[in-house]
Amino acid sequence: MDELKLLQEPLFFKPNRVWRCYLGGKLLEEFAGAAVGADGNFPEDWLCSVTRADNGDCQQSSDEGLSAIRDADMTFAELLLRFPREALGVDDGSSIGVLCKFLDSAIRLPIQCHPDREFARVHFHSKYGKTESWLILATREIEGEKPYLLLGFKPGVTEAEFRRAVMEQDIPAMTACLHRVEAHAGDAYFVPGGVPHAIGPGLLLLEVQEPTDLVIQPERQIGKVALSERQMWGGLDQAAAFSCFEYRGMTREALVADLKLSASPKRQWDNARLESVIDARHTDCFRVDKLTVTGELELEYDSPWYLGIVIAGCGAVAGVTARPLRRGDNFFVSNQVGKLVYRPTGEAPLELYLVSARACA
Repeated sequence: MDELKLLQEPLFFKPNRVWRCYLGGKLLEEFAGAAVGADGNFPEDWLCSVTRADNGDCQQSSDEGLSAIRDADMTFAELLLRFPREALGVDDGSSIGVLCKFLDSAIRLPIQCHPDREFARVHFHSKYGKTESWLILATREIEGEKPYLLLGFKPGVTEAEFRRAVMEQDIPAMTACLHRVEAHAGDAYFVPGGVPHAIGPGLLLLEVQEPTDLVIQPERQIGKVALSERQMWGGLDQAAAFSCFEYRGMTREALVADLKLSASPKRQWDNARLESVIDARHTDCFRVDKLTVTGELELEYDSPWYLGIVIAGCGAVAGVTARPLRRGDNFFVSNQVGKLVYRPTGEAPLELYLVSARACA
């Protein structure tokens, strides 16, 4: 096989379910086309990924987390290392600067935070932190509980107060430190490194983040699973781990106004529209646009490369040849590809998120 030819068309990937210590996945399986989904320990699908999962003793394989190319016996990471300039337009193909996931939890995930870039550089020797965003695709009630998020410290919460609750494992006190925000399909949030948060049960979301698996999660349990000290503190001592959290309390109204995303118009055609969801106003690490297509569209996107993630409808994308698109598909459009034609089939619009990035400074 001439592997370079793979980059001359949209590059599609196999499903890439990743083990986690929490249960979920029912909505994710139904989103991907199953008649009835089931919850299990593979509640995430990592999309167009060149990032390895960090599951410690539960690691499923040395390549867990890396996306495998649908039409070749190799990973996306291997292809980028061989052809970085042809794929990305740069000489370093070790990272694309972003990681996208479908995530569907059946339980509340533990209160946690992720490092910003400076904290990650000092404590994890990584040029990437884990600033992230949540684009909510679907919800379900579990045991009568409406979906929600825990997000940001309330005004007046101090490190000493939060540390006391953590050391005593007083879970009601820990959750009371954070705002509880109702979550609905179509909502979107931007979560900078350092902001405490927890994803509640019953949410299927597309997570777009910096490409690491770095986390501080000071609850000793995820559901019925006990966490190790390493899993809780990310391999850091407790003092350093507590300093990862941003102790800047905000009112719920101010927090939602600051972190909830709303799309803004970017380009409009007779049969399509492109909206900006995340751009330089939010972060210099990655960008997310939403493309909605109701008729045939020839698109030349303003990025050397991008990831396409289908979230609704079905159709086709065509360069030299046409490839079918259905909900849940994810593909990479390289630096070698110019214009592509997107075409919906059926009455429903074809909807995609287009994700691009650059290396963090």
